[in-house]
Amino acid sequence: MAENTASALVREVVAAARAEPGERMLALTQLLTEADAAASDVEEVLAAVQESQQQTARLRRRTVELEALFSTARELVRLQDVTDVLRRLVQRAHELMGTDVTYLSEVDNAQGDLRVRYSAGTVTPEFRDLLVPAGYGLASLVADSREPVWVREYTRMADAPHDPSIDDAVAREGLVSFLGVPLAVGDEVLGALFACNRFAHDFTPDQVLLLSAFADHAAAVLHSARVLAENAAARARAEEAYAELERHLAATQIVGGIHEELTAAVVSGATLIDLVATVSDRLGRRVRAVDETGLPLDAGADARAGLPRRRPLTDAIRESRASGHAVAVVDGERRWLVVAILGADRVLGAMVADDEDAVPDDVARPTLERAAQVAALVSFKRDAVSAIRAERRARVLGAVLDGSAEASALSTEVVHPLVGAAAIDVRGREGALTVAADAVGDHGLVAVREHGLVVAWTASVDGPGAGAGLVAATERVRRILAEKLDDPSVTAVVGATVDGVPALRASVERAVRDLRFLGPLGVSGATVRSDDFAPYHVLSSGEPEAAARFVDGMLGPVRAWDERRGTALVDTLVAYFDAGESRQGAATALRVHTNTVQQRLDRIWTLLDGDPADAEYRFRLQAAVRLERLRRELLGLPGS
Repeated sequence: MAENTASALVREVVAAARAEPGERMLALTQLLTEADAAASDVEEVLAAVQESQQQTARLRRRTVELEALFSTARELVRLQDVTDVLRRLVQRAHELMGTDVTYLSEVDNAQGDLRVRYSAGTVTPEFRDLLVPAGYGLASLVADSREPVWVREYTRMADAPHDPSIDDAVAREGLVSFLGVPLAVGDEVLGALFACNRFAHDFTPDQVLLLSAFADHAAAVLHSARVLAENAAARARAEEAYAELERHLAATQIVGGIHEELTAAVVSGATLIDLVATVSDRLGRRVRAVDETGLPLDAGADARAGLPRRRPLTDAIRESRASGHAVAVVDGERRWLVVAILGADRVLGAMVADDEDAVPDDVARPTLERAAQVAALVSFKRDAVSAIRAERRARVLGAVLDGSAEASALSTEVVHPLVGAAAIDVRGREGALTVAADAVGDHGLVAVREHGLVVAWTASVDGPGAGAGLVAATERVRRILAEKLDDPSVTAVVGATVDGVPALRASVERAVRDLRFLGPLGVSGATVRSDDFAPYHVLSSGEPEAAARFVDGMLGPVRAWDERRGTALVDTLVAYFDAGESRQGAATALRVHTNTVQQRLDRIWTLLDGDPADAEYRFRLQAAVRLERLRRELLGLPGS
């Protein structure tokens, strides 16, 4: 049932991402709610889908504009009649701009006067052949600045002198707002393209860019007409440009086909490795998947063979993240294309392709970029499924530990019997459950507790039975949590081995107590075993701080002396008790003279309040010394 829900959720995410802005969001929200997704996860998925919808809408709008430009480019080389080409260009610009009037003015003489040649939307005959003297009106600003110029209300324009005849023609046409862009080739201005409204209007940057694109084409037409009249070779260049355009259109179709294939693979449950294999096959070059640090995701001893060095690779991933495009990496004589796989707020990894000549670059680059977008969807799907599975298994383990569910409930989640437990202090960090559950995998279950996390290990964990295998497995999970959460203080305690749920509960309870026991001792960022602290639990109260107070009360003056003077009195006590209170044995262990050991002991007895001849006092002192040694070993301090 959960798999059906997850599949439906993935399909709905893909469908919503392709829909128009605002569509299908209610259905997606309902599915996420039914999947028991956390509110933060729901908000993150919805935000990502909305962003995808907006980007898709912008791309669709851009496609319409590009098709019009491509059509004009085709006609540029197909049609011999320059007048027909420019008339169509003005008409297409008029339709896409959505303004009331669009017209093209061409330089009419050596003085730089501009005459209206082609227009769309005009109603007065005189405006269709209007001559604007050089230095007057908005046209002069466009020609002189060689930059787009627009005015909200023409009558209020004060940046250029007005000509009465021009003002009359504008008034009869009823025009109010103007946008003009230059038709320029090199250093020469050939004319200007204008879009006008019969009402006050502020033109947007997108409108400026679109009209500028048409103006560039118009300039190309005028320039080509001049060159064609003087040199027949220009016709060959125009035909070559058309062939290049056709090749780009064909490349776009290829890229679109690959994108559809990748999207279908996602819906069918493909993994990131499957996507990489598909892209590699279609591009005819080797493509690899790496994580955000540049480490390959495919296993093997030679996994990094054929990849760039880590530093240039991670630099390229960062650059691709900032630009959103594929980035070329050159390392020695080899070259690669790298594109980052972007999540909502972080880099999920990257695709690295050998830069060969099997497929043109204008196919390889957009293909890799689209593949990275599809890979991000795969990651969203995987993370959603992992989070749902982790929360379900956590509820089962939590219920069994609390006694609200029978031990048989675990049989639906694990196959192997339970062998041990561990407690991990993650300081309540968000996302820790999913990270830990992924790290544990099918070797156990993870539940959330007040202190942090509890892991119930099964017999499938690597290692001989339990023991060292449990410690190694727990340390691996602790290191992953410390890295993913960016918190080196993550601490773990491995409980005693177990043979059933009652023993599991006892092992968990003891491991949790040990976590509280470690804090006052200053132990963090390590994995320890409960058995190491068994004698000291007996000697201490239920207060976690009791053991630390006990050690400080017994050894405080000696530790303070060592810290001030750089001596080794505590180490001398350790060696002395390890040698059965033999000065000779302590001297041998410390590699010093027996008299040195005696002098140190004399100093110690003067610092401490107790009587060294009292057996009870020596017992207490020895317990404190051994606990201090254990603390130093766990912290990796000198002398341990």
